[in-house]
Amino acid sequence: MNPAVQKPESGATLLEILMASVVFIVVLALSLGAASEFSAYGNQADADAGIQLDCHRAFSRMESVLRQGWSTPEISTDGTSVDIQILGYFFNTGSQSWERIDPATWQRQYDPSTASYYFEDSSGFELPVADCTVSWVRKSNDPASEQYHFGDLTCTISSGSNSTSWVLAPDIGTFETDSGGQRHNGIEFSLNGRSIEVKLKLQRSVDEVPYGMRSRIQQRNYLDGI
Repeated sequence: MNPAVQKPESGATLLEILMASVVFIVVLALSLGAASEFSAYGNQADADAGIQLDCHRAFSRMESVLRQGWSTPEISTDGTSVDIQILGYFFNTGSQSWERIDPATWQRQYDPSTASYYFEDSSGFELPVADCTVSWVRKSNDPASEQYHFGDLTCTISSGSNSTSWVLAPDIGTFETDSGGQRHNGIEFSLNGRSIEVKLKLQRSVDEVPYGMRSRIQQRNYLDGI
C-alpha cells in the first residue's frame, strides 16, 4: 500500500495557520482597543455634558437676578462679586420673607426736575428698592488649599436690617491656568457699557475637559439716560 501524500494545494500549511492566528490576534487587539477608546470617549462626553448643563444652569440663575437691576452695577476689585439694586422687593415682617410687587402693576414715571425715570406701584407709591449682591464665595481663604480655587455662587438680598442669602450654584471653579500659570477664578464680573459681562469656568477634576461661558447681561430696569 502506498503512503498517502498531501498535495501542496490541499489543506493548510503550518505557516498559513500561524499567519492566520497572528492576523486574528491583531484584529482582536485593535477591536478591543477601539472599544476601550469608544467607552472612554463616551464617559468623557457624558462628563462634558454634565459640566455644560451645570454651567448653563448656574448662568441662568445668575442672569435671572442680575437682569432685575435698577442701579449702575458695582464690581469688586477682584471681579468676583457685583452689587446692584433691584426694584419691587420688600421684606414682609409678618411672614418673615421677601416679597415682590407684581411687575404688571408697575408704572413708569418721569421726574422733570431730575430728568430721570422712576417706577410707582398701582397705588402711586414709589417702588421699594433692595440691595442685591451676587458673588463667588471661595470655600477656603488659604491660597495653598485646593478649595481656595472653588466656591459657591451666592445671592444676598438686603434692606435695612433684613438680609437673606442663598446658593445659586455650588462648587464653581476650574483647574485651568492663564498664560502666567495662575489659576482662573470660577466667576469673573466686569462692566461693558450698561451690561454686566460674566465669565464662568467649570471643571470638576484635572482629567476632565474644562468648560467655560462668556456672556453679557443687560439689566432690564436700567433706565438712566433714556
